[in-house]
Amino acid sequence: MRRLGNTLQAYNRQAKTFFLVVIALGFTIDGIYTVLLNLYLLRLGYGTEFIGLVNAVGLLSFALTSLPAGIIGSRLSTTLLLKIGALVILIGGGALPLVESVPANIQDIWLVVFYGILLGGFSLFFVNGAPFLMNSVADGRENDAFAMQTALLAFAGFLGSFVGGVLPEFLASIQGVTLDDPAPYRITFILTSLVLVFAFFLILTVAKLKMKDDTVASGDVSSDAPVPTKSVWTMRIVILIAVMSLVRLFQVAGSATIVVYFNVYMDTQLLMSTGVIGAIAAVGRLTGIPTALLTPYLVKRWGDVNVIIWSATATAMFILPLALVEHWMAAAIGFIGVTAMNSIRFTAFLVYILGLVTKKQQAVMSGSGEMAGGFSFSMMALGGGIILALFTFRDLFLLSAGFTVLGTVIFWLHYRLTRPQRKTKLVLDG
Repeated sequence: MRRLGNTLQAYNRQAKTFFLVVIALGFTIDGIYTVLLNLYLLRLGYGTEFIGLVNAVGLLSFALTSLPAGIIGSRLSTTLLLKIGALVILIGGGALPLVESVPANIQDIWLVVFYGILLGGFSLFFVNGAPFLMNSVADGRENDAFAMQTALLAFAGFLGSFVGGVLPEFLASIQGVTLDDPAPYRITFILTSLVLVFAFFLILTVAKLKMKDDTVASGDVSSDAPVPTKSVWTMRIVILIAVMSLVRLFQVAGSATIVVYFNVYMDTQLLMSTGVIGAIAAVGRLTGIPTALLTPYLVKRWGDVNVIIWSATATAMFILPLALVEHWMAAAIGFIGVTAMNSIRFTAFLVYILGLVTKKQQAVMSGSGEMAGGFSFSMMALGGGIILALFTFRDLFLLSAGFTVLGTVIFWLHYRLTRPQRKTKLVLDG
């Protein structure tokens, strides 16, 4: 933690403010909501199919918002889109836990709509957060900056997971109810909405950034990726963005399944308590901090392509304990491993793809990638609910691991097939 704090001091005010907002949003969405939303829905009497639907629609909202968010941010202002995103998140997060106060015949719609609004705002924020951060730090510090963002998200997720594990039990004891009652979960969501209020007013203090020189995309500092010289939308750039989005769609499927269904698996299949689920989720998030901060060193030593390939492959391997061994310890090892590897893969992959295009194209590349990631989460959430109604958790976990391997193979093939073109271009440019 001391190293994290010392490293954070190296950034300017704009970046520090952005990081603080990331912590607040990560605490709420990656922490509290990841641990408690599905459990809250179970306590409201919903089954896995509706839980899959709520998650799928929310994540589909994230996906469908991502590309327009990138296009609008590149044309208007990434800073403006950050502020709008924070406001939309506040609206969704503030309204969702009020579901029990509305008529019963619209409660289903209420949950679906406001979770969609919450994740739509999350998309607006993080799609434009990538180019914002890219232009807030000095050239050559991009890998470090995105590693810091991932580490802070992991730290915030750890805090949120811990609070999500213990706060409902504390509230239940005060209210004299059990954890089978939805009230402790509802109150937890309402209390954490205050964090979203803090995040919104904090991001309002960020000033509009002046974009860096657009002659070089400096994010990719370790590979032989092409160095674009003009912000021209050629067919090669469009195909490049499409391929990287396809890679993201499949690579994310494994971690998406674990994020969406880990707590359902632990609660319904292994019959573990909310406290245990929250503790495992917290440890997983905590493990993501050192692995994220380690990523720049891994990239410098092994190259970004190797880091992306091996971390994604390791993600698929860590899913196997959940699929093959029906025990809470195996599930914990799998979840923690997936979370740790995801921190490495996400950081390396994001910097890599942003370095493939010019500054003005980065918001679109970021938006396309987040759209693919959102579609992946939505696909596995909705498909997972259907699979669990027909088959087992084992089938779902094995399928998601296979998708992750498929995405990694596509990435490797693209890299191998386009490598001669990159080398030729670099020689000519040199």
